[in-house]
Amino acid sequence: MIGLAFAASLLQAGVKIEASGEIPADALDPLGDTVGGIGSGLIYDAASGVFLCQPDRGPGDGALAFRPRYVGVKMEPRGDQLHPKVVESVLYRDEQGRPMTGLTPDDPTAATPRMKDGRTCLDPEAIALAPDGTLYVSDEYGPYLYQFRRDGQMIRRIVLPEKFRPRTAAGVTEFTGRQPLAAGRNVNQGGEGMALLPDGKTAVLIFQSGLVEDGGRQSPTTRMLFLDLETEKPVAEYLYPFATTNLTTGEPLKPEQLSVNDLVALDAKRFLVLERDRIGRDGSIDHPIAAYKSVWLADVSRATDLLNSRTRELRPVEKQFLFNLAALVKDPRDLAAKWEGIAVMPPSDEKAVTLMMAADNDFLTPVIHDEGKTYPFPRTEEPVPTQFFQIRADLPAP
Repeated sequence: MIGLAFAASLLQAGVKIEASGEIPADALDPLGDTVGGIGSGLIYDAASGVFLCQPDRGPGDGALAFRPRYVGVKMEPRGDQLHPKVVESVLYRDEQGRPMTGLTPDDPTAATPRMKDGRTCLDPEAIALAPDGTLYVSDEYGPYLYQFRRDGQMIRRIVLPEKFRPRTAAGVTEFTGRQPLAAGRNVNQGGEGMALLPDGKTAVLIFQSGLVEDGGRQSPTTRMLFLDLETEKPVAEYLYPFATTNLTTGEPLKPEQLSVNDLVALDAKRFLVLERDRIGRDGSIDHPIAAYKSVWLADVSRATDLLNSRTRELRPVEKQFLFNLAALVKDPRDLAAKWEGIAVMPPSDEKAVTLMMAADNDFLTPVIHDEGKTYPFPRTEEPVPTQFFQIRADLPAP
């Protein structure tokens, strides 16, 4: 064990946790609603010094009504403590200006994910800030890529290529989750990570697991999709391979244990990717201990572009390990299960990056507050706060 620990420390050399903080599980946002899920995605707005954090579809995995939004969080660092403070909460609104809903779609005939009463269903997972100040948000229900104004009003809905659309064996589009899928994104496994390239003209999405026809959660690879934001057309696509070993413990990893949860673009070819297991603090008292919450440096330079290459040799994205949060902290028993957000912040350069890393706490608090009403949340035996870590990491040479 001593040798393994020494090897793990060498792997993570040049990586340091600079500060940490958390938001209590029972905190309320400026709208009076429970603050939850906000680590599903985040981006740093250098102009305001605020992190724009993305909650997902809400408590209960689409079973409880929740109005999707983004949440602004201001860090007030003192020493090694971050002291995060929620400073804004902005609802997303559809084409007609109506608040969207996180409920699972129930209209099987709708061309887009909707409720039978006409509400647009949105399961937001990642957020990016464009040079013009608008926001791009990835949606798992479609899957789609939405563009919003900063006041939450929808500008457009970008439809992803047909291969990602969830379909039954009969070829029917299936957004409701009630029918088995034969192709497209897996259920609740859509464009989990998303970022804009530095020029702001291209969006890059990475899917949480493989497409259904690739094996879904058992697939050893998932997809990275590049979209031209002006034409709304795909321009490149690559295979991203899941890790097969937890490099800090030596334990083997299987694809069904893992998911990809966020993406940061360093340049047009190199990305930071957050890859994790599914265990940790999950609202139960006797929860399993987090073991694998890792950030990798991914490079598409020599990978096969599935859209533009005719070669039979498929080269996946190349990866270099940066760190495993579960091996950096003093006690991994304290870590939430769902680490889903990473954002680059100053100071960062070609040699090192400063990252903010955030967890989705799954709204794990005994009582949910929403639109002036309260709901018991029986999944919560133990409340789980929203956790943040600020980490400085050296980068391998380009």
